[in-house]
Amino acid sequence: MSDTRRSAKEKVDWVATAPDAAQFLMAIVDVAKRVDANLTERARIVAERDKEIARISAASQGLRDYLDRVFAERRELHQGFFARLDKAIEDRDPDTIRACVTGIVEVAKHSPLNDIVELRSVWADPDAVIEI
Repeated sequence: MSDTRRSAKEKVDWVATAPDAAQFLMAIVDVAKRVDANLTERARIVAERDKEIARISAASQGLRDYLDRVFAERRELHQGFFARLDKAIEDRDPDTIRACVTGIVEVAKHSPLNDIVELRSVWADPDAVIEI
């Protein structure tokens, strides 16, 4: 085969494969777009996860702080009531005994855990501001 014919045949082959090359290039571009979209979605998921973990950690720490404070207050109340009750028993003072027992019962009636239901509704609102 002569050089002229070979050169012409190679050109025809290249021209015939140009649409295939364009299609191949478009496929590569589509794959790159999907990879980019997947990376963006993964980054969004990671950011949402980190945000939710931070929210849960803050709520958990807030709950611990609240319970520590409330139970410390209750401990002080109980110690005060029982100290006065012991003194009233020692002094045989029925009015003070009644008042101390009433106070102890009232403190026992109110559970700090009941307030958590109220706190849950506040924590459920992402725009809520909690002041301690």
